[in-house]
Parts: sequence; structure tokens; C-alpha cells
Amino acid sequence: MAAVVRYYEDFMRKKADPRVQHWTLMASPLPTLMISALYLLTVLVVLPIYMKNRKPYKLTTIIRYYNIFQIVSCIYIIYVISTAGWVQGELSLGCQPVDYSNSPTALQMAAGFYYIYLLKMVELIETVFFCLRKKFNQVTGLHIYHHASTFCLTYIGCRFVAGGMASVPLVVNSFIHILMYAYYYMSSFGPAWQKKLAPWKPKLTMLQMVQFTLLIIHALSSLTPNCQVPRTLLMIYIPNVVVIFKMFYDFYQKSYTAKQQDNVKSKPKNNHKKSAKAA
Repeated sequence: MAAVVRYYEDFMRKKADPRVQHWTLMASPLPTLMISALYLLTVLVVLPIYMKNRKPYKLTTIIRYYNIFQIVSCIYIIYVISTAGWVQGELSLGCQPVDYSNSPTALQMAAGFYYIYLLKMVELIETVFFCLRKKFNQVTGLHIYHHASTFCLTYIGCRFVAGGMASVPLVVNSFIHILMYAYYYMSSFGPAWQKKLAPWKPKLTMLQMVQFTLLIIHALSSLTPNCQVPRTLLMIYIPNVVVIFKMFYDFYQKSYTAKQQDNVKSKPKNNHKKSAKAA
């Protein structure tokens, strides 16, 4: 046990970014792990028991404001990160090591990573909304794993690799989330809007999968021999993205592809019934 503690302390001393050491929740991974554990306990045990004999809460207005908050936050994060070296031409796609200096742009980039970490912590409340509305069918393994793992990964990103090529996924993901929360906001205005937006629902899921594919390809570019990007953290990031891609793919197949096939199969039966009635 003592050896494990020494290894952890040595790893944090050598690998962790000292610039974020004193930022709230950054000194140790323990608070992030405790929040994640509390999240799992709340949505898997506490709230299902609490809501068992209660009517679902509507929360329509709260969720609308939440969606607006997410859209504005994602736009701000894109601005912070893109103006921390990208628009100035200081960064490029592909292998891009982290700038651990205390220059204004490097510190702004680190702040962007910290903001998205805080935002991913806020996003955990989405599962609470599902539970309070008794939408337990939406509290899936994909949903829970995606939220919990992303929250932990953003801690790792901010604590160890706050900059360089690791900033690309944050910008891409924030852009996707702007579209996603805009869809959620508009669909909250009732069945008429939901019907209009229905064709976009599978496209958003497809867009998520395209995002994961591009991020995996981008991450693999860091495996070139001369790329000075931490390989250990990369070995955590890539498998996680692959797992999430597979879960989204399975969800897409189950929710959209399978239903389309069922609809195609049912059409001849319906036409046969209509013909029989006409006869």
C-alpha cells in the first residue's frame, strides 16, 4: 500500500500541471471520484426510491433555462480555447504538445480546460432531471457511462494536458453540444415542434459518432515517434472514446435502424389488410 501511495505522489509531482494545482477540485482526483460516486448513488439508488410513489415533476421551464445555459457556456468555451493560440496561428492540427508555460495564451488555454471540467460536472444534473421526471428509460448505461467518464476525463485533461492537441476534442464536442442543446430547447415546446424536429434526432446521434471517429483519428496522430504527448493518458482516452462510440452505435441501431426495418416489414401487412377490407 505504501508503494502505491509513493507511486501516486511521484506521478502527481512529475506529471501533473502545477499551474492548476490550487484551482478548486484540482489538487487531487479524490473530489472528482467522490462526486462521481455520489452521482451514481443518487441516480441509481436514491432517486428511483424517492420517486417510486410520487408523480413526475414537469421541470419544463428549468430545463429550458438549463439548455440556454449550456448553449451559452459551449459558445464561451469555444471562444476561450480558439483564442488561446488557434486563431493566432500558434497551434496546428496533428501532434501538438502542451504549452506548460505561464504565458497569457497558455494560461487562457488551461482555463478553458477548467471551464469544461466544471461544465461536465454541471451536466451530471441531466440524469437527475430524467429521474425526477420519471423518464427512467432514458437513464441508460450509455447515458450514465458517458456522463461519468467524460467528467473524469476532463479532470485528467485539465490536471495533466491542459493544452495542445487535447484542446481539439473540447472545441469539437462543444460545437456538437450547441446543436444538441438547441434541439432539446426547441423540442421542449410541445408535440408540434417535436414532430418538425423528429428527422434531426437520428442525425444528431450520427453526428456524435462522426465526432468520435474524427477524434480517434486525431488522437492516433500523436503516436508518431517524435510526438511529445503523454502516451499513458492517451491510452486512457482512446479506449474510452472507442467504448462510447460502440455504445452510441448500438443505440443508433436499436433506436433507428431496427425501427426502420420493422416499419418496412409492417407496410405490406398493412396494405394487405386494407386490400382485404376493400374487397
